[in-house]
Amino acid sequence: MSQSTTVPSIQITENTANKKTKFIIGGVVVALAVVYLIYAGVQSSAAYFLTVDELYAKGTAIENRTVRVTGKVDAETIGFDNRDLILTFDVMSENGDRMPVIFNGPKPDQMREGAEAILEGKYDGEIFTAQSLLLKCPSRYEEGVIEEVQVDAVR
Repeated sequence: MSQSTTVPSIQITENTANKKTKFIIGGVVVALAVVYLIYAGVQSSAAYFLTVDELYAKGTAIENRTVRVTGKVDAETIGFDNRDLILTFDVMSENGDRMPVIFNGPKPDQMREGAEAILEGKYDGEIFTAQSLLLKCPSRYEEGVIEEVQVDAVR
């Protein structure tokens, strides 16, 4: 006769307190990762938004940092190299201060006197090197005059 033997099986059950602790630790790790990603994203895309006067007032504290600057284009200073796609011009502040700008890219159609330029880039103390250039044409954004017309009733 053959004899069969059975090995008793041992089942290990985790304590519910251990499960809750692991869940809480996992949640905290995920939350910290999300907070870090938000912080890193904001830091990489954050930039001061200044006028030319404000940029000059900040002095060396703002040099070689990514900033956005706004000013009016001086059409007399516009220079464009078609072969290398290098655009140079000056933007003026409301007080008449000038800031030389260099931009590597195509010349926008709206590049003319009185256009308001919004530039994003770095200022090295002498010249502003723009990575992006946005122009607003003042004539397109001014409110149109509404013409009043008098209509007589038909009798």
